[in-house]
Amino acid sequence: MTNKEYHETKGISSSDFRLLERSPVHLHFKELFKLSGSSLEFGSALHKLVLETDTFHEEFAIAPDLPKNTKAGKESHAKFLEGLGERTAITKSDYATIEKMALNIKAIAGGLLKGGVAESSHFAADENGIVRKCRPDYFIEDKGLVIDVKTTKDNSEYGFKKAIYDYRYHRQAAWYIDTLQLNGKKASRFIFITVEKTAPYIVSIYELDQKAIQRGRDEYQRLLNDYVTYLNTNKANVVKSIGLPDWTTATQDELETY
Repeated sequence: MTNKEYHETKGISSSDFRLLERSPVHLHFKELFKLSGSSLEFGSALHKLVLETDTFHEEFAIAPDLPKNTKAGKESHAKFLEGLGERTAITKSDYATIEKMALNIKAIAGGLLKGGVAESSHFAADENGIVRKCRPDYFIEDKGLVIDVKTTKDNSEYGFKKAIYDYRYHRQAAWYIDTLQLNGKKASRFIFITVEKTAPYIVSIYELDQKAIQRGRDEYQRLLNDYVTYLNTNKANVVKSIGLPDWTTATQDELETY
């Protein structure tokens, strides 16, 4: 199954929880909130080059670096677009960056990316009839190991801890592990291979601890329960209470901690 086919197949993925955090109604209308853009294409191209190098050019095409303000340039660009088919176009400069990032990942983390399967799609129905899905970047079942490649601004321990919380990567980890287990797969550990987005594209590797995974599990289960309630009652609370920032009512002593 291709990445495109996976995303078009019905089911709840870990990324859907960004909408469930707002309300079950947001997830119901998920087609209105689809993410797209060059940053997603860049990330997909990096994953492809790292994990499925041999088929990279079947999914991506490097756009010729031609001036588009000339007749010849316009004609060449039009010809390139005609020949794209289902492939995604990326610029030469982006490809050069992706090549360097991929090289660094393979140098530091290449030993981890052996003995498993890249980009496999998994679907499982839970006790509520909810179809769960996940697509691990790399899965080594005999070791119970799920590996995820992340681009990040700062992959120092301090910086990536913040990214884990901000982007709910701990929730993603729990969702992947639990979905794989529902499918009868051996899965218990989650490792991040991280690469910084700017030169020299430093690579760091982290294994998420079980405490963080359990917190992610608690978070997604609470949100999923809200969604099940919505499906059963067609009711959801989309109006939330809001007030002023805490610092506006803080004492002088408390302000010093902000």
